[in-house]
Order: sequence, then C-alpha cells, then structure tokens
Amino acid sequence: MLSKIKMKAGRILGLDGLSWRTAPNGLYSVNFHRIGNRKDTEFDPCVYSCTTEELDAHIKFFKQNFDIISLKALTELLTNNEKPKSKLLCLTFDDGYIDNFSNALPVLSNHNVSATFFIATGLVGSRHVPWWDKVAYLIKRHKPNRVHLDAWRNEVIFENCQERFIRAVLQAVKNCKLPAQKQISQLEQTLHHQDGYPRAEFMDWHHLNTLVESGMELGAHSHNHDILTKLSEDELFYELSHSKALLESNLGCDISAFSYPVGSKATYDKRVIEGLKDTGYELAFNFQPGINTIPSTNPYDLHRFPIAPDMSAADIKRMFSYAKRY
Repeated sequence: MLSKIKMKAGRILGLDGLSWRTAPNGLYSVNFHRIGNRKDTEFDPCVYSCTTEELDAHIKFFKQNFDIISLKALTELLTNNEKPKSKLLCLTFDDGYIDNFSNALPVLSNHNVSATFFIATGLVGSRHVPWWDKVAYLIKRHKPNRVHLDAWRNEVIFENCQERFIRAVLQAVKNCKLPAQKQISQLEQTLHHQDGYPRAEFMDWHHLNTLVESGMELGAHSHNHDILTKLSEDELFYELSHSKALLESNLGCDISAFSYPVGSKATYDKRVIEGLKDTGYELAFNFQPGINTIPSTNPYDLHRFPIAPDMSAADIKRMFSYAKRY
C-alpha cells in the first residue's frame, strides 16, 4: 500500500524520472505465469501475464536496463554473500503451462536470455485441471450472480465484470482454511456441475527436457500447488521433497530453487522454510514485489515483481522505482 501511495505522489510531483534514475542496485526478479491472449481461454484469465508480443517488448526493455542473470549465477551470489554491484534481474515463470513452451521459449531463445521455470510437478503431462482454473471455468460455464460456501465468511457478488468476479472468488478460496479441492467440490455441488472440465494445458516431461536443452533452468513449485501453511508435517514434506525428486530423476538436473504456491505472506512461514532447508533447497521466491538489495540476507524470502497484462515500459519503471527495498 505504501508503495502505491509513493507511486501516486511521485507521478503528481513529476518525480518518476528521478525515482527511476536513483533506483538502487540489487536483485529485481520478475514473474510471469501464462503467455498469450487471456480472452481466448476457457480457464482463469487472471493467470495470464502478457501476450507473446508484450513478452518480446519486456525482454528488450530488461536487456537495455538490467544485467539478466541465471539461477546458477544467483545461487553463487547468495553462497558468496555478495551484495549486487549493479541492477540484476532474474526472469521466472510459475506453474508450467504449455504456452511457456510454445510462446515464451521462442522469445527467450531469440533474445538469448535464460529464465527459470518453477514447475508444479503434479500437473506435468496431466489431464488434471488445477483448482484456480476449475473456479474460473465453473463461473464462466454457469454464470452465477453470487457465490457463498459454508466455510467462507462473506458472500461474493458479481458486479458487472466477470474477470473481477473470478478474482474475488479465487481470493475467497485462498483465504479459507479448508483445502482448495474441498471448496471446489462444494462449489460444484452449489452450481450443480456434473459435466467435467476441458483438458488441462500443461507441459509434459518432453517439453521440460527441451527447456533444459535450450539453456533454461528449472525449480520446484511443489507437487500439487497446495497452500503450504495449510498442510500437515507429512503433507508438507511430500510437497517439497516429491517435486524436487521428480524433476531431478526425470530430467537429470539439480533442483535447488523453489517458488511458493500463491506466494503471499500467509502461504509460507518458518516451518515451511525449515522444510525447504531440510530437503536441500538453497533459495526460494515469494510473489510479492520488492527489490532485494542484499539478497543473501533472506535467501528463502526473495521478492518478485508480478508482470500483468497491458503493462508498458513506463509502468514497469514506476513499479520498480517506488518499490519497497529488502
């Protein structure tokens, strides 16, 4: 909230240029999810970060203004306890959607830059539709005017914008203490849904192997993409260890990095971080904007800037310029 206030004040006072020029050295990590046109999907439009054309423009901007580094280089920086001497940038993608392969990989390869793809291994080559896509599909299919499950505090009401309505329902699911799948089952019953879902849209092991062969790097994003703080000790250990083991055994690469599913402050805690350390991870990314000025001080709480549809270079500059520093 404070960053938004600073951004608004800076624009009014004409300080955008100065704020950009005086932005500190550090690690600026950006995160993408789906790449493509969000209007074409039967699933969650809120997962789309940008179109292919926008991704190309973003990469050009990043190359002009940052030193884009690999996950391997970042790990060495953390290990050596180094403070960045320039504006470093890591490109990351979460979840493992097929458009990361079909749309993002050609752009990255064309620009000769590396990115890290954090994979929810339970979705690899699977027909299983994840809970957030199920929510969006159910709303698009049945078009309810309001949704209220027993475990929710408040009813979610449609207010003339389907995308905003989907976001609000997804937020209610995230805030509820029940596992997401239990809430989906209740939502299906509430909407009398009996027809199943379209085929899921995720990469398989062949796609992931091609990413690695193309110079990209991989990290884990859990196995089932559950919110980790809701899990028991055994469930948490499974999510952290099984995703790492599957990626290493199927692709022959070392997995040392993790990104928290959903990634807000409420989705990970000291127990989760200790679990990461115990299972051999060396760093982890959240999904909260911020500049990591000394990333080695919090290697399991590295901040990332979310890239959203229709962002211009000026929007990204402002996002970076007024961001909190860690």
